[in-house]
Amino acid sequence: QSRQPFLRVHTMRQRRLLKLLPYLAVALLTLVMAGAPAAAKIEIEPTRVMVVDVGGVLRDSVAATGIRKQMESIRASYQSKISAQEKALINEEKALGQQRSILAPEVFQKKAVEFRRRVEETQKKVQGQRRELDQIYKKAMTEVRNTLINVIAEMAKEAQARVVLDKRQVLMVENNVDFSAEALTRLNKALPQVKVTAAAAQK
Repeated sequence: QSRQPFLRVHTMRQRRLLKLLPYLAVALLTLVMAGAPAAAKIEIEPTRVMVVDVGGVLRDSVAATGIRKQMESIRASYQSKISAQEKALINEEKALGQQRSILAPEVFQKKAVEFRRRVEETQKKVQGQRRELDQIYKKAMTEVRNTLINVIAEMAKEAQARVVLDKRQVLMVENNVDFSAEALTRLNKALPQVKVTAAAAQK
């Protein structure tokens, strides 16, 4: 019976210690972490630069080569029609000059005014057709350029490149960052042909 108070006190201390164990464990873990060296930070990879000769790739692409050939054919057909119109106007001018001596002045003047009107209309038509051909060429080449931009963007993603430069903007470049050849290969595969149509050549 004399040991019961001692046992009771001892049991109460054990219960208190058991309740404090979680807090002691947290405190101990905090001290360990504070004393441990800081973990090494992950270094960001150096910026990788990709260089592409945009102008050269566009010029040498099979699509651009095909566009130039089609435009040559369209311009030849266009020039043939223009030459025929110019020849007709020259013949008309000669005929009008021959009639000057036999026509009344007011009649000749009327014919001359009408002739100048047709010359001006033809000149405006020629200028409009030339502008249309230029726009058609630019539109076709814009399709090639946009496709090349998409190709370069995909290559940059694959290479994890953070900067892409046009070769014209670079004074010197190492071969290992010049992706022009690969860009040309992929562009030719992505866009082997662009169909060019010109209403101006058909008028």
